Amino acid sequence: MNDTHRLFLDTLTRYERPLLRYAHSYTNDAEDARDVVQDVFMKLSQNLATLDPERLAPWLFTVCKNRALDHQRKHQRITVMDVQTLDLEVSDSPRPGDEMQSRETAAALRGLIDELPLRQREAVRLKFIAGLDYKEISTAMETSIGNVGYLIHHGVQALRLKWQELEGDHPPKPKAALA
Repeated sequence: MNDTHRLFLDTLTRYERPLLRYAHSYTNDAEDARDVVQDVFMKLSQNLATLDPERLAPWLFTVCKNRALDHQRKHQRITVMDVQTLDLEVSDSPRPGDEMQSRETAAALRGLIDELPLRQREAVRLKFIAGLDYKEISTAMETSIGNVGYLIHHGVQALRLKWQELEGDHPPKPKAALA
């Protein structure tokens, strides 16, 4: 097995799941996310010989984001499901209530992430959905590591406040400074 083939297989093993999660954060559909990630690895196989291995992760997530956004633009229509077909579907889940709760929570969190400012949203997705470290995020976003920390910190803070508002838990208001 040559070095290029080994690098491709190692990259597939390391990044397939994080890329699927990252693509899913854009598509909200597992099959669409798989299609996007398949496109990413096709593009990787075509460009692997010319890529810098040190910049591989940022390259993968940048391509994934671009493919996911392209996919969104192409498929922004509502698909109406046939009620009879839905009635024939059998759930693999033994406890649909638990899964529904988990899906609702994930959907609510994705919705809150989508409300973040663009740069915060991207940093939060790359950190918590894709699993990249600060250095990889800084390379992918073309910003400093310090700015990545700032974006993630403020993004998480904003998410916490929005989540508390959703749950009805309002944090205590800051006390006025004594004059």
